[in-house]
Amino acid sequence: MAEHALPGTRPPPAGLFSARGGLLKRGLRIGLRLHDVGTFDVNRPGNVQGDEQVARGWQKYLLRCDEVESVNLYPREGSIEESLDALIHFTPFGDEHPGIPNILYLQNAFPPDLFDGGTVGVFNENRDRFDGFLFTSFALAKACADGGVVPFATDPEIFFPQPDMQFAHEVAFVGNDIRGPVVNHRYFLPALPFGLVIYGNRAWHPPLDRACRGKIAAEDLPKLYSSALVNLNAHITEHVAWNTVNLRIYDILACGGFVISDRTRGLEDEFGEAVVCTDGEEELWAKLVRYLGDPQARRKFGENGRKLVFARHTYAERARTVLDFLCDIL
Repeated sequence: MAEHALPGTRPPPAGLFSARGGLLKRGLRIGLRLHDVGTFDVNRPGNVQGDEQVARGWQKYLLRCDEVESVNLYPREGSIEESLDALIHFTPFGDEHPGIPNILYLQNAFPPDLFDGGTVGVFNENRDRFDGFLFTSFALAKACADGGVVPFATDPEIFFPQPDMQFAHEVAFVGNDIRGPVVNHRYFLPALPFGLVIYGNRAWHPPLDRACRGKIAAEDLPKLYSSALVNLNAHITEHVAWNTVNLRIYDILACGGFVISDRTRGLEDEFGEAVVCTDGEEELWAKLVRYLGDPQARRKFGENGRKLVFARHTYAERARTVLDFLCDIL
């Protein structure tokens, strides 16, 4: 599936590239502006931010490209002292940097009950501030504007099978209580009788609060995904609406983990042979009974998932997509 949605290409700007994909006269200097930086600290208040994990994946693999000189991460607030060629915003609310292209990566999801018009409404309110756009799905790009499509991905040097008996839970979920009571009731409550363990911010509402053990250290995340018999997943509503597959799916599959997830069109289209989908409630309960007792089936799904994400969904692939996009707009 092609990820670069812009029609055609044009030669890169003089002074940056000698030719598309050729040698640099000067390396590209890229900034990534996030809502916040340093959210992986388990002792720090607030939620771990998935966009920081994505940005650090981009940073790592962009820096391995010959065309790139530097990639720096910046919080939403504060000045930027370094000289940049482009600034990619992971939030539409950060300040633009003058004199260079400011690009919006619309990977956040904004629920319509909190933001007028939801994610598309937020985009339309802020689009005139940016010079180019990147999106997490083709459906979101179609609803918003021409731009590049950069889905989430995984880092195979971090996420690979690392079984650890400390995390050999029957059923586990990593995340915060941001989906609301309807989603919680459908996709998490049925797992409580099976020993559900939740890792995330402790601000979960009863009765799920008793399953929460607090945040998990980043280095333990692949151990959990590798060791839990079942990893649960449920998308936030806006990701379902725009066919965005959330980050958790890529990382679990990279570890060879077994996933039961809510049913979404984007997930089934891309990962139908690697993930078990459910409509929740009684069906989730029945699938937990079935697959907890079938290690061979869990292993097959995990093997399919590893092959798929390593072939098509790594940050090395995404880094090339981002560079191709930058060549088109600089």
